[in-house]
Order: sequence, then structure tokens, then C-alpha cells
Amino acid sequence: MAELFNATHATRGRAPTVVRPKVRRTQEARSDEMKQRILAAAFEVLKERGIAGFTTPEVARRAGVSRGAQVHHFPSKHELVVAAMEHVFQLALAHGLELAKTAKQSNRPLEALIKDASAFYFSDYFYVGLDMLLAGGKDPALKDAAVQVVRNYRRPVEQAWLSVMRELGLPEAASEDLLLLTVSLVRGLGIRALWSPEPERVAQLLSLWQAMVGAYIKSTGPLPHQPEPLQERC
Repeated sequence: MAELFNATHATRGRAPTVVRPKVRRTQEARSDEMKQRILAAAFEVLKERGIAGFTTPEVARRAGVSRGAQVHHFPSKHELVVAAMEHVFQLALAHGLELAKTAKQSNRPLEALIKDASAFYFSDYFYVGLDMLLAGGKDPALKDAAVQVVRNYRRPVEQAWLSVMRELGLPEAASEDLLLLTVSLVRGLGIRALWSPEPERVAQLLSLWQAMVGAYIKSTGPLPHQPEPLQERC
């Protein structure tokens, strides 16, 4: 009895333990989580081995899922490769759009544009996409899919940057020209980095390009409804 009293007394004043029921994930949530693991693993294999070395068993092994589960979500190798590219390019798209949005309040919009282009064209996303395009010589369906994925990513981002440039006072034609030239320059340097990575040299060249664009804008004369000289904001 004394032991029972002591045990009872010892528990007085303590907050009762609340046992919360374990939240069970729905089948849909579990399925979505598995798909995300498979897509992430697929991109890692693409990044490390390229299209030529891509195998679905290796993806299943890295994702920690059965081959049956993988095939349930992605019935073919082609579907898995394309889905993996769409997945990572959507992430890149969100980043590019956010950067363009914040550039409208930036004092250096051209610098922000170069940063966005560099983040993409010096990334694994672009290099894997490029590998898909090159492999398309033997697989037209893969090439068409790669072109569509890249196009779906770049078009919204480039439209957002055109909007930024126009809002800063540049005519539409000049905005399109400068955007195309800037993107083409960064893309070319990104491809060159595959066999000759020179980050310091690249930074120097991009700074030179930024200065050249500023000089070009200045030479066009003051633009109407421009609150401050545009070249000073590049």
C-alpha cells in the first residue's frame, strides 16, 4: 500500500501525458513521395552516366524501390528520362522567374539577367539537357522531348526578362536583341566550360559584356519616361 501511495503521490502535479494518434500518410502521399525519389535518382544517374549509361535498374536501386514500383510510375525508360528532366527544369524555372521578379527592384538588372543565365547554362540541368539533344541523333523521339522540355523552361523565363527590360524603358526590339545576345554569350561560355573551365576568365568576360551593354544604352541617348539613366542601372 505504501508503495502504491508513493507512486500515486509522485505523479500528482504532473501534466497528463497526451498520446496523439499517429498520422498516417494517404496512399496518394506515399505514391507521390516515391515518384519524387525515383525522379531525383533518375537525374543523378543521368548526371553521372549520361544517356548512354542510363539504366532503369540503377535508378530503382538508388531510389530504394522495386523494379515493379518504378515501372508502375514510369512504364518505359523514355518516360522516366523525360519526366526526370521536366522535374528538375521546373525547379530551375521557379528560380529564374523569382530572379526576374526581384530584378525589377534591382539597381543592376543586367547583372541579374547574367546571373540567371549563368545559373542555368553552367548547371547540370543544361548539361544533361545538352546530352539528351546530342543523343537525339540516334533517338529522334528523345531529341524532340529534350527540345520541348528546354523550350518550356526558357520561354517563360525569357519573357519575364523581356518584361523587365521594357519596364526599365528599353524599346521592345532592343530588349529582344540584348536578351538574345546575352543568353547566347552565356550559353556559349557554358558549353566551352565543358572542356576548358575558366571561372575567373568567364567572370571577366561577363563583366566586359555588362560594360559594353551599358555603353551601348548610353549611346542611344536618354529614353522617355526613364526615371534615371538606364546605363547606370545595368
